[in-house]
Amino acid sequence: MQRLLDKREYKGAALILISTVFFCLMSSLVRYASDIDPYTMTLFRFVVGLGILGTAALFGKIRLKFVSGTLLFLRGLFGGAAILICFFSITKLGVGKGTVLIYAFPIFGSIFGSIFLKEKIGLARLVAILSAFCGIYLLAADNGNGSSSIGILGKYELLAIFGAMLGGLALVLVKKLHDTDSSYAIYFAQCIIGLWIVIMPANTASCSLGFYQVLLLLAIGVTATAGQLLSTEAYRYVEVPTGSLLGMLVPVLNCIVGITVFGESFSIYSIVGSAMVIGSCVTVLLKYNGNRAKCASMVK
Repeated sequence: MQRLLDKREYKGAALILISTVFFCLMSSLVRYASDIDPYTMTLFRFVVGLGILGTAALFGKIRLKFVSGTLLFLRGLFGGAAILICFFSITKLGVGKGTVLIYAFPIFGSIFGSIFLKEKIGLARLVAILSAFCGIYLLAADNGNGSSSIGILGKYELLAIFGAMLGGLALVLVKKLHDTDSSYAIYFAQCIIGLWIVIMPANTASCSLGFYQVLLLLAIGVTATAGQLLSTEAYRYVEVPTGSLLGMLVPVLNCIVGITVFGESFSIYSIVGSAMVIGSCVTVLLKYNGNRAKCASMVK
């Protein structure tokens, strides 16, 4: 039994790590398509997600069965709004700073998970979460001029933090919904409710799309769907704190992409912050697996 549990944890961790790659690709595409209205980009993400899931269900590859309607609606509402805010953050603040702020959601997810799901964080995880929070703060403090300063956050920074709170609530709902609903049903709920959120503003936005722009939007939708499905499935095998901290690798990767691809400037504080985030993820995994091994030895 212990070996099975270990395999499940490793599977969950692997799924999240793969999902981070897809989310990084999605963020880069969103940054590249900054001239397209965020409402339109979000609309395409949800439409592509619905199209992929609907086609798979049509051919019997997956089964869409909905059990907890209220929780699914709330997951879709919080998650859909968080995604829209995420796209706004990337286009207005850049792929590095934008995703760093929106990806404060693991901190909120860990806190909400301990409150609503009664998950134990433990001292080691608490220290790692605090360290990760400090790392994100250092990254967010970068003013984009190659130096770092602490000041009042602008409206888009505050919007991103609000989106992070919504993402944390959505994360907890995903964990709870795994008791009753499949990963496909959970993601379908996000897409359908998110679609209702953006369909009106997307259709009233002044945005002229050519063939190339449509292909770019489809690519955003595909990478987002792949990352979301992998991430949602992963939380079937890992607890919210562990999965959240692993997911925090996304803003680190995005900062690297922002520097090397889009020429975004970061200070030494950004580098230190990235190291703190990665170190926190490694610490949590080593501590978690160390506790598993200790329990196994005691049983023997």
